[in-house]
Amino acid sequence: MAQIGNLGKKIVFQVSDNYILTPQNFTQRVSGKWSKHNVMLGKPRYEFNGADLRRVSFKIMLDAMLGIRPREVLSTLELMAEHGTAETLVIGGRQIGKYKWILTELSETWDVVYNGGELARATCSVTLEEYV
Repeated sequence: MAQIGNLGKKIVFQVSDNYILTPQNFTQRVSGKWSKHNVMLGKPRYEFNGADLRRVSFKIMLDAMLGIRPREVLSTLELMAEHGTAETLVIGGRQIGKYKWILTELSETWDVVYNGGELARATCSVTLEEYV
């Protein structure tokens, strides 16, 4: 089993013959905070006020055919969002950012639901923000 990374201890991104859980479309936003000051009869001047919080977003496909239990993973992510849990994010053995991350937004799409309400495939979008 090849481990790709993890979000805390409960969400482990990994690939094997019978289990695939990977982040897709991983995007990180790094920015600075700026103030704009108007100058009489001149162009405005900018002042750098420091680094802004980093933001990471990615999608995860949760497919029972790939060895995942979609409801369990969704439940774990929902609890992280609702309880404000700060976790370390690691990809490729390297920590992303200097600080832990909080899950600020989770969007779920239930793609395949079987008879009896069994969730077979879901796609979720995760947004994390640096927790300083």
